[in-house]
Amino acid sequence: MLTALHKRAGGFVAKIFIALLVLSFGIWGIADIFRGFRQDTLAQVGDAEVSTQRFMTAYSREVQNFSQRIGQPLSREQAANLGLPGQVLGQLVAEAAFDHVAHNLKVGISGGELVKQIQANPAFRGPDGRFDRNRLAQVLYNNQLTEDMYVSQARKLAERRQVAEALSGAIRPPEALLQAAHRFRFEQRTVNYVELTAESVPPVAAPSDAELVAFFTDHKADYRAPEYRKLALLPVIPADIAKPDDVSDDVARTQYDANPNRFGTTERRQIWQLTYTDAAKAAEDEKKIKDGTSFEDLVAEKGLSLSDVNLGLLTKDAVLDPAIAEAAFSAEADSVSDVINTAFGQRIIKVGEIKPAANKSFDEVKDILKKEIAQDDAEHEVLSLHDEIEDARAGGATLSEISQRFSLPLNTIDAIARDGTGPDGKAVTLPDSDNLLSEAFQTEPGDEAPPVQVGRRGYLWFDVTDITPARDRTLDEVREKVVADWTADQTQKKLVAQADEMAAKLKEGADFASLATASEMELKASEPFSRDRNDNTLSAQAVTEAFSGPTGYVATADGANGGRIVLQVANITMPAFFAESDEMAQLDDELSQMLQTSLISQFVTGVQNALGVKVNQAALTSAIGNRNDQ
Repeated sequence: MLTALHKRAGGFVAKIFIALLVLSFGIWGIADIFRGFRQDTLAQVGDAEVSTQRFMTAYSREVQNFSQRIGQPLSREQAANLGLPGQVLGQLVAEAAFDHVAHNLKVGISGGELVKQIQANPAFRGPDGRFDRNRLAQVLYNNQLTEDMYVSQARKLAERRQVAEALSGAIRPPEALLQAAHRFRFEQRTVNYVELTAESVPPVAAPSDAELVAFFTDHKADYRAPEYRKLALLPVIPADIAKPDDVSDDVARTQYDANPNRFGTTERRQIWQLTYTDAAKAAEDEKKIKDGTSFEDLVAEKGLSLSDVNLGLLTKDAVLDPAIAEAAFSAEADSVSDVINTAFGQRIIKVGEIKPAANKSFDEVKDILKKEIAQDDAEHEVLSLHDEIEDARAGGATLSEISQRFSLPLNTIDAIARDGTGPDGKAVTLPDSDNLLSEAFQTEPGDEAPPVQVGRRGYLWFDVTDITPARDRTLDEVREKVVADWTADQTQKKLVAQADEMAAKLKEGADFASLATASEMELKASEPFSRDRNDNTLSAQAVTEAFSGPTGYVATADGANGGRIVLQVANITMPAFFAESDEMAQLDDELSQMLQTSLISQFVTGVQNALGVKVNQAALTSAIGNRNDQ
């Protein structure tokens, strides 16, 4: 939410933060360790500082947001591997560089103007579209901010924006750049091409021992056995410990009687409706019905069919107009109503099939009820078992002892790699836990790891009982796969050679159709495509090659479905350039943002290089290792 507040504070602010994010990837290269500063200072740029608390708050928020985007919590190791600490610190250091410049230029904002900007923030508007102080308080509370803290942040943000706007607020791309970008984006090409597959070349003979050994030696790392871990698993999952057979009929009957409509169906009626805006015409049709005209004939007279006036098979609460609902559900089947006065005019309806309400008997649903009751009881039992097992673990009990004490199954996985596969390369069946493998590969034998959550209500305790280190496999262990890989490699080399030979002939002036016929291949013509839009017939490499030369240009590339293709540029189409078109206006805005971002990035980098960026590495390591989301 706080990120959204910043984005909504002004369109240009979004551009600033893009630049700051770009910078974040390069921060580690210029940072150095410093001493002699306050303990709560994590980084410094000139006169501006980044406090440890500010970093921890921003980092925790970024990890939480990223976890929500991918649908699972990030471990410390995963967050570090994704570079989140560097991204967050990089952004904060870039902001500090802006703060230093703003301070030295004596940039400021009046209290009145700051209040206007805060009140104009859409994040703080109520249902009526106006500033709502209660909404402000709620948003700040959700982000663990006091009003003073947010006002301070908003003031600094406004000052940074002034510096950024002064740098690049009016920059626009020249027309020459627009025309070049237009050509690059909208140019379309067609190519003629042939596809060479494994069937296009003679079969590869079996490799000799020497060839196989040489290939295996060159690619030994590809066949390396990963580290495997042996795990003991103690799952406590409601579905596993639920005992529906222990639930009596009386208990299930009580649940059934408490909600009698749950296993029933509500009465539904087929309704057709004729609508009128002229009351006299409605009265005339009502008389026709009473004189013997059928509803169907009346519909036909109006040039309609029954499907045109069909409301459907509806329950009473699904009929929007109360007057129609009351009339429809008080009528007999196959009856036609008198004129019904509604808020939207007059109506005549016909009621067709009536499906009466029906309830399933207790005997029909008692097994479902018993399963649900047992599941609910099991969820409470899991919570109780969680505390008892944790107490037993704290008292030194092993998982095996706990398993016997509470009559719980103790499962063993003899070997599993970090990617969830076993030594046979197949996926190992695991409990439904996102964190099990990441936690297991951060735990050493003898360590007592905390339980991981399974599903919504379950828990899983585990021990790493043994580790088999990664190692190089011998050729005999993987001979079959090595032979297959060698054969595929030799086949691909033949395909490349054949494609290169055909391309060479084309470049010498040979006719493409004649070459294709001689090689018993089909010459195909592509649909028009641009650099970033094609129908996936051609691979990305082939598209790149197709835009690498003029009409008649010849190239080879990997095929979209494997193999190799030979292509020749057949036609080039360039749409007309209209500077006033909507497409060009959008492209102008995109290029403007890119130029502004680039300028801001260079400016901040220059400030950092001139002043130096100092990072308290010890404080950083401590902050990353002591987040609240562990």
